[in-house]
Amino acid sequence: MSKQPPCPEWADTLALRPDDLSPAARAALTTHLQACPACAEALADYHFLDALLYRLPEPAMKPLPRISPLLALDDEIVLEEPEEDHLERDMRSMKPAQSPLPDRRRRARQARFAHMASTFTSALSGTLVAGLILAMIFLFGTRYVTGRGPFPPVTALLTYRNHSNSVSALAWSPDGKYIASASWDKTVQVWDASNGNLLVTYRGHSDFVDALAWSYNGKYIASASWDHTVQVWNASTGARLFTYRRHMDFVDALAWSPDGAYIASASWDKTVQVWSASKGTPLFSYQGHSDIVNVLAWSPDGKHIASGSRDKTVQVWDAHTGAHLSTYRGHSD
Repeated sequence: MSKQPPCPEWADTLALRPDDLSPAARAALTTHLQACPACAEALADYHFLDALLYRLPEPAMKPLPRISPLLALDDEIVLEEPEEDHLERDMRSMKPAQSPLPDRRRRARQARFAHMASTFTSALSGTLVAGLILAMIFLFGTRYVTGRGPFPPVTALLTYRNHSNSVSALAWSPDGKYIASASWDKTVQVWDASNGNLLVTYRGHSDFVDALAWSYNGKYIASASWDHTVQVWNASTGARLFTYRRHMDFVDALAWSPDGAYIASASWDKTVQVWSASKGTPLFSYQGHSDIVNVLAWSPDGKHIASGSRDKTVQVWDAHTGAHLSTYRGHSD
């Protein structure tokens, strides 16, 4: 986190997301960040916290519905009246039907019924929750102790522990011999999948590394980072070949074309960009999404790309022209 406070005149601007700023304000902020390390560090903190909020899971438990809101109660709250004695109630029940009860007594009975329903619902909710918790403890606790769960017990073949922060991406080499792992410690490490020996550590990024893609011939690795870049480097030596810098925000998804000629990269700037895997020259930028693009998948024949976004859609488009083909809208989040 930032050790020095940001400039007071820029504090409000730093707290806003890029989409909330005008083009002129974004340009002014970019110029200021180049000259002010404290503000640049504060903005990085905001990006970090924003990313953590996006990654929080939805609550696992939802409140049970209450009965009382379904009752047609009057706006006025009326206290209960003393109940009539049994004799008077029985005598009146033997008389012919009279006019409805006075409003005050009717409201009192409605309020009394609402209170009883609410009390019953609360007790029922507590009982159900307690019962579910006990059932889960019994079921999963017993399986944990006995080892007779739905799957047989497993043993890890090896554990790789060389990263100093969260591991955010993995990619297995095409021949199955090596694993590349990316971390929030800003490194990519390549290690032997059979014994966990570290082979290469790549330190070319200046921020969290969030995505990896191994070329189909196994010679190169592309890594995407919160420093807004994608870097392509030699998988065996760690030598950087080039850096792709055309994204304006975090890059968090990569996909290499089946023929190895192109790379697609997705970003928080809402774009997917397709570019040459050997030179870094752009082919085109796809701008069909209205929110952050999280995931990419290239079709096996190399003709199409599917992109998934926080705008709740999956879009399919031509991998060579960027022409939109279809949009899947079945997701609600």
